[in-house]
Amino acid sequence: MGGIVDGIMGTLIQQIGVAVALILVWALGDAAGIYNPDVLPPVTDVARSFVAVWWRPEFLPALFGTLRDAVIGIFVAAVIAVPLGILIGMLQTVERATRTVLDFGRSFPVVALMPILVLIIGANELMKTVTIAIACFFPILLQTIYGARRLEPVIHDTVRSFRIPFHLRFRRVLLPAAAPYIATGIRIAAAVSILVAVGTEIIIQVTGLGAQINISRINNEVAISFAYVIYAGLLGVLLTGVWELAEGWLLAWNRQAERE
Repeated sequence: MGGIVDGIMGTLIQQIGVAVALILVWALGDAAGIYNPDVLPPVTDVARSFVAVWWRPEFLPALFGTLRDAVIGIFVAAVIAVPLGILIGMLQTVERATRTVLDFGRSFPVVALMPILVLIIGANELMKTVTIAIACFFPILLQTIYGARRLEPVIHDTVRSFRIPFHLRFRRVLLPAAAPYIATGIRIAAAVSILVAVGTEIIIQVTGLGAQINISRINNEVAISFAYVIYAGLLGVLLTGVWELAEGWLLAWNRQAERE
């Protein structure tokens, strides 16, 4: 236990050190007049704005709006992608038949769908949630497929020999085998969800951090805009960190089996 704690603390110190180093480079460049303050404002101005935005009435609704829609988008994507991914991974014929479609879907930029979604749904919160769900769908789906395909042949043959019903095979065999990969897919989707949420908010101007970034830019409040960008990044870190904690609790059995 002590070794694990020491390892976590060591990693945390290294990450903080990198962040401090980047801030120092920013401050030194500003002091030397290297950066254009209209493009990259002084770090002190951004620090003041980072605190000042808390007193703006639009800050908390924007923060929670981005977080809420990101979480809903991940949930919707997972509900659809996990069963579908297990089905595709379990049946090789289906996997081969859908491979080209999946390769196309995961490489297709979701931002290209936004004009179509605006026409169909409208420029509203639902459209943002649908966009996030589409962006999160493929990371979760592909990881689930990988997990379902990695079922050991011995286990697969045993399940077939005993003619275990499909619903039991799904719940007791396939789902536990794919669970670590599903967790990885959701972790990837957590970071993607914030990026897509903020990008969508900038374009269609719905409640969220992205809308505030755009409004600050229009009002020439560069430091405020940077503060909102930092909050968006921290929101992504927070969402990923919370999921990693949940993943450690939900998959404790898997880590224990790996140690044994």
